[in-house]
Amino acid sequence: MYSKSLRSLTGQNLRSVLAIGFFLFICWIIFTADTGQVPPQLQQIRKLPYGDKVGHFTLYGMLAFLVNLALNHKRVRIFSLPVLSGALLVGIFAIVEEFTQIAFATRNFELMDMLCDLLGITVFSYLSLQLAAWLQGLRSKVN
Repeated sequence: MYSKSLRSLTGQNLRSVLAIGFFLFICWIIFTADTGQVPPQLQQIRKLPYGDKVGHFTLYGMLAFLVNLALNHKRVRIFSLPVLSGALLVGIFAIVEEFTQIAFATRNFELMDMLCDLLGITVFSYLSLQLAAWLQGLRSKVN
């Protein structure tokens, strides 16, 4: 039964589960930071030079990567420019989350954190497009 349910987690379903799981992981990190209960392992990252900034870049970038894959790189037009829906959703989430930090004594609103979030979203969205193109090339060689 377990292997049967695992086999059904392929393709689109797996991409969605990974994106949702990673989103929940980020929500857990945000919750622990908001409540002042950050685990010691995550506190160590802040002690590294630019560790917090690298964390913002990587976490939001990976989330955008996974959401873009889950949404099959769907695009919306903003001022006639095609924008990846996943990148847009994650970007809005990152900006809103950064502004909510103003309400918590345990958090600090930092424009540089937001910039790192958005830069990570941009870079990892580009990488997700490159992966999709590479996979498409592999599929066309097989067929």
